Amino acid sequence: MAIFGIVFIAFFIGIILILFLKKTSPPAPQEQIHFDGPAGVPVYLVDQDAFKSKCVEFLEKFNLEYVHSVWADEHELEISLNDETPVVGGTYLALCIIDPPGKTVNAIKVKGFLDTVKGEGASRGIFITTGYFTNEAINLIEDEPVELVNVVSFVAYLKKFGIYH
Repeated sequence: MAIFGIVFIAFFIGIILILFLKKTSPPAPQEQIHFDGPAGVPVYLVDQDAFKSKCVEFLEKFNLEYVHSVWADEHELEISLNDETPVVGGTYLALCIIDPPGKTVNAIKVKGFLDTVKGEGASRGIFITTGYFTNEAINLIEDEPVELVNVVSFVAYLKKFGIYH
């Protein structure tokens, strides 16, 4: 008889916990960017060559010297850069993804890049995308040597540096 009482209490506690889970609020939505139709979208957000040159131009604004780059596939551009600043300088890696699937970059992709940055002994990594990062991806790089730049931040930086067009 005692076993039925324990099972009933466990079942009741489980139902209560499920009800509490449903009352938690969803994560805050990321800021979105909107353009006035397809004609309003800057060419570097849709064209590979323009995207590459804009990423390099953007990274050079941080006093990083372009070394080389390679397209890993039709969406991913890997860039190697150097920072000649004494003491804090070193090798920087950038991964630039144009038009990610579903307009989001997941934690697995970010984890892979983080592992590459650490494995190559780079000082920092910069991950640029024309999409958005999932919340898991954003949480993953907390206290890590990687910066995430989504499309909203990318466009804002380009405007700030005067290289938007």
